[in-house]
Amino acid sequence: MYQATAYQYNQRAEALVPERRGTTYYGPDNHKPLVAYRGLNVDFDLFVKNTDRKPQSLHNKTYTATILDRTSKASVLTKSLTPADYDKGQLVLKLDQEETLLLDEKLYDLIITYTLTNGVGSYGSSSDQNNRVTFVLDVRDGAVAQLRPSEEVTVFTPDGDDRVGGRMTGPVLNSSKSGLHTVQVNLTNYTGTYKLQATMSLQPLDSDYFDITGQSYTVTAKTGVDYHTFIGMYTYVRLVHTPAVGNTGTLDKVTYRS
Repeated sequence: MYQATAYQYNQRAEALVPERRGTTYYGPDNHKPLVAYRGLNVDFDLFVKNTDRKPQSLHNKTYTATILDRTSKASVLTKSLTPADYDKGQLVLKLDQEETLLLDEKLYDLIITYTLTNGVGSYGSSSDQNNRVTFVLDVRDGAVAQLRPSEEVTVFTPDGDDRVGGRMTGPVLNSSKSGLHTVQVNLTNYTGTYKLQATMSLQPLDSDYFDITGQSYTVTAKTGVDYHTFIGMYTYVRLVHTPAVGNTGTLDKVTYRS
């Protein structure tokens, strides 16, 4: 049996705030790049210190992190840092999964600035003894599985009393071993029935589709979104709806993923 260790910790860095005159400098020579993975949350601990490496108070100060594209110098993301310990100068930069997905797989510059209460303008902090104001943010990919895009159907072809939606690719063709289907149906004041049908044919005719057990629904004057999930190994799935007599609403859209 193989064993492995999973480490769980926040990455740490120092932000230096020069607050005295003189030539003696005790700042770090350099710092390791801060690493973030696309699609995952990440927390960075930042410790604010002076050139003597003494913690600086966070009282009456507001700190901001700005992520810059190294090529265009454009601001990609700006975040306020959360104080974790005012007296020890500890700040936390939190990036959630949606924010890390906005970043490409490459190196970015990260700048830490601060403002004083009732002050004007921002001050910069340094990342090392060379007075660099930027940290390196290394954004990496491949840490999480990517969801395949959803399919949307908005056109339903009349077939007698029924309205038939186009086919949507099922788990057999998407190489999904779980066979999980997720469906979202958007309705506006709709009265009638709708059902999900499936086929195992690679080139299905209308006669190849069958009703999926448990996936038939009746609604009355429904406005909103219905959500459904089910399991099944099918090549294609489609939605068929039948408006009730006197219905004035619409079944607007079906969104599907397998």
